[in-house]
Amino acid sequence: MIQRFEWTDRLSTGVPTLDIQHKELVAAINDLADAIEQGRGASRIKQLIVFMKYYAEWHFENEESCAAKYQCPLAEVNHRAHEQFIGLFEELQQQYRHSQADESVAVMIHGKLADWLVNHIMKIDKEIGQHICAHR
Repeated sequence: MIQRFEWTDRLSTGVPTLDIQHKELVAAINDLADAIEQGRGASRIKQLIVFMKYYAEWHFENEESCAAKYQCPLAEVNHRAHEQFIGLFEELQQQYRHSQADESVAVMIHGKLADWLVNHIMKIDKEIGQHICAHR
């Protein structure tokens, strides 16, 4: 069984624009999980890669601007984490290309995205959201 996520207050940053954007990522992760279980994970990855490229640019810019505007102490940590994620995702794209669209790569990419959701959004982004909400 591939892990799925349900949007709850545990994922919410309290900043509506960021939460809406995070919900898009949750939906993409869950869509990939569905595709993997239906044996279509490898074909879904191509769409996900395109989505993630634009999502990361759009969302990271919005989130970093918000953190800077409210002088969040975690702004630099968040920026570095975003750069690491972009590097990781570029590596995953290369692995996908070289795998000839192997289903195991879809599972690996799902795992990395799920890990990002749990270890970045539920920690760093939540703290950023708390700081922003406290200073509005």
